[in-house]
Amino acid sequence: MGWLDVLHGLFAASAECCPVCGKDKRRPSDAFFPVRHAAPRQALQALCADCLGRIPWIVSTACPICGRPERCGDCLRRRNRHFARCRGAVRYDEAMKEWLALYKYRGLEKLEPVMASMLAAAVEPLLRTAGGFDWVTAVPLAEGRLEERGFNQAERLALRIAKWYRLPYRSLLRRVRNTEKQSRKGRRDRLEDMKGNFAVSSEQGPPGGSPPFPSRSDRSAPTAILLVDDIYTTT
Repeated sequence: MGWLDVLHGLFAASAECCPVCGKDKRRPSDAFFPVRHAAPRQALQALCADCLGRIPWIVSTACPICGRPERCGDCLRRRNRHFARCRGAVRYDEAMKEWLALYKYRGLEKLEPVMASMLAAAVEPLLRTAGGFDWVTAVPLAEGRLEERGFNQAERLALRIAKWYRLPYRSLLRRVRNTEKQSRKGRRDRLEDMKGNFAVSSEQGPPGGSPPFPSRSDRSAPTAILLVDDIYTTT
């Protein structure tokens, strides 16, 4: 039995156990929680001291555009960009690869509040400095992957962020075609592979009759959109 199966077997652990490792979740009183909102703080408090200590928080950024904690060659060479800024909450190290694999591929839904709470650590500074957002949306999955996995992890995380911070959610994008996994490709191949791969969705409003995405002529000011995905690689 692999480590993923062992950890997944802990899914039914009690509320007093860490949702990642299943150990007692007692931790020191000075534990670090870089979020202010009560809901994500509560989700992070479900982690034991060891798992909480494994989170590689990005507490300061060196690149004002992409938010990396070190100087960014991508942003230095970029002539044009189509977004204001990008922010990540944590470094994508081995621990985060394990946690994301448990959530995305093994269906460990107990990790969803934890993953969304880590994302909140990147969202809260944006809400303070960017002046808020009109809508939240998520990067869509290819149809084949959505059928295989059963859910879009980016959408689920975005919906939690929208609920916590009282922001309207819209499904603004759709995939035009399927692509291979980007993690196996270099920067140039990723950029080429993504060209023309997204379009504005014709079904933009969530259930409940919310208004659709307005035309440019209906807007008196630029619309600020928070686009959510689970991994940042190349822009």
